[in-house]
Amino acid sequence: MAIGFPKSGTTSLTRSLETSGLKAAHWQDDKYRFVGQLIYHAVVNGLDPFAHLQGYDAITQADVCLPRRGMNYWPNLDFAVLRAIRRAHPTCLFVLNYRRPEAICESLMNWRGMQTRLERSEIPGLPAGAGATREQLVTWIENHFDACRAYFATDDRFIEIDIESPDVPQQLGRALGIQIKGWADHKPDAIVPGA
Repeated sequence: MAIGFPKSGTTSLTRSLETSGLKAAHWQDDKYRFVGQLIYHAVVNGLDPFAHLQGYDAITQADVCLPRRGMNYWPNLDFAVLRAIRRAHPTCLFVLNYRRPEAICESLMNWRGMQTRLERSEIPGLPAGAGATREQLVTWIENHFDACRAYFATDDRFIEIDIESPDVPQQLGRALGIQIKGWADHKPDAIVPGA
């Protein structure tokens, strides 16, 4: 499960995992249901966090932030949910998909009203009303990265990948025990102008 931010290689990760033979849920499932909403529904009802995502091998983007539709789910940033996932799935690989915080911020600010949606929403680490400035967004991103590194410091089923590094396929392959194919075929979000 990817536990970084949107605009941080999640599409590239999805395509590469699928090229490598895994089935990934990215933002929505095959029935166009939001992954984050499905995870929260399961957790608050005492179910396996992935109860509504049977048949998937990976969750590459779980967050959804559409306040006008009443959708605001961030299981990838919520340590209570991450803990529930770890309890239910001791071997689940948590992947911190790292990208420079300034680059994530820039992409979030340029993506379809995302900054406004973030500012309106109550998000782990970013209360409603915050997120209007680059500085606030960068601090939020940095704080999450630091929290992940501390929380998972002794967890051998946690890796951090820098999506701009050429070593991503090797790192993921070692952690998953498979050969990762297609990473070079899918230009990571990190280097797509205006991503």
